[in-house]
Amino acid sequence: MLNESGRLAENQKTLLETMPEMVLVIESDGSIEYMNPPAASFFNDNNSILRNTKTSNQLSETLFSLLNDNNTSKPVKCTINNQLFQCHIAPFAGYKGDTLFWVILKTLSETKTNQKNSARVQVSENCFIGSSEIVQKLQHMTARVGKTDATVLVSGESGTGKELIANLLQQNSSRKDKPFLTINCNTINDLLLESDLFGYEKGAFTGADATTKGKFEVVNGGTVFLDEIGDISPRMQAVLLRVLQNGEIIRVGGTIPLKVNIRIIAATNRDLIKAVQDHSFRLDLFYRLSIIKIIIPPLRDRKEDLLELTTHFVEKYSSLFGITIDFNPDTILERLKAHDWPGNVRELENVIQRAILMSEDGTLSADTLSFDTSLEDEQPTSSLSSVITKNFNGTPLKSIVDQIEKEIIIDKLSKNGGNVATTAEKLDICKAALYEKMKRHDISAKALR
Repeated sequence: MLNESGRLAENQKTLLETMPEMVLVIESDGSIEYMNPPAASFFNDNNSILRNTKTSNQLSETLFSLLNDNNTSKPVKCTINNQLFQCHIAPFAGYKGDTLFWVILKTLSETKTNQKNSARVQVSENCFIGSSEIVQKLQHMTARVGKTDATVLVSGESGTGKELIANLLQQNSSRKDKPFLTINCNTINDLLLESDLFGYEKGAFTGADATTKGKFEVVNGGTVFLDEIGDISPRMQAVLLRVLQNGEIIRVGGTIPLKVNIRIIAATNRDLIKAVQDHSFRLDLFYRLSIIKIIIPPLRDRKEDLLELTTHFVEKYSSLFGITIDFNPDTILERLKAHDWPGNVRELENVIQRAILMSEDGTLSADTLSFDTSLEDEQPTSSLSSVITKNFNGTPLKSIVDQIEKEIIIDKLSKNGGNVATTAEKLDICKAALYEKMKRHDISAKALR
């Protein structure tokens, strides 16, 4: 007869093996200690996951991001092996006294999104959403750099999430309980910006009736986020350089340096290296700002994150607007991936928000998606040869040709609202030939309308 501990262990094993959800036990270093049968089935077998470095890294990133957020009570989304999951995690003590973690994975396709009162996964606004390799590296770097006091330069196109990264850096720092100030440098003229940042002495200019502290003094001990740093004037560049070099400010109209203890995070969508070469940005200031440089990729370079981002925005705005949305990602992903996203994540958010508001039957489909294509021709594009070299290196020629043909057809169909006749005319081929190519590439004109 089994003793009490043995009986409990046997009951636990039976429970784990009969649960429909995938259950794993992960060590604190991210390695896999145990998987129940559903998890083993998904990952092929018990040993394959241990050999699959990419999968293990994805599980480790999920675990560490949860621990960094100090929040293991709420579910989060994660993508493993191109499958979107709802993930729960709970720590427990192993028999050796070490810390282990239960990880429960449930595929989101099992979540009943078409029920009015269905529970939705809550995703924090203060997280950089995505599970692509490039985003995982970005998340890891942000977590590491945030713990230091190093000056950081965040660069990326408009709409990629530079301010979000700045917020994450501050939240991961020892200054997280101190003031965090955001200043948009291109909205204030020189005199106002200097007096706003560094304060002014009484009589420094007309209307300066009393000595006033600047924002750098007010947030002393905290963090200042200087957005659009590439737009500040040469004079302000010189003033800011003094702050970064000596940790000192001088009020407008004053002569006495004042010590301040602040961390600077700057952001720009400009190419500062080119600005330095053009002599519109100081080289010494560039080096001071870019002790750590974080580059945020455009959305077109991480389209594998579209599913998580879209799901997040659907949940956010359906809840905000009080609208119940029936959402099947498979019906819109093809069209979302065909778009080039010149406005990046901000554009995707607008597209989903508009689609939810325009949906008449509570269903989000390809028909409800609309894009503003007026700006697409203004975006810089790489040469065709560089794109092929980057994306198809080592790929057989026939596969390259097939993929390029498919992308061109999808792009043209999307821009023409799924109209096959118009697209055939634009491509200078007959409708029959276009239909044959669409069939071969499994392209649906209806999904692109």
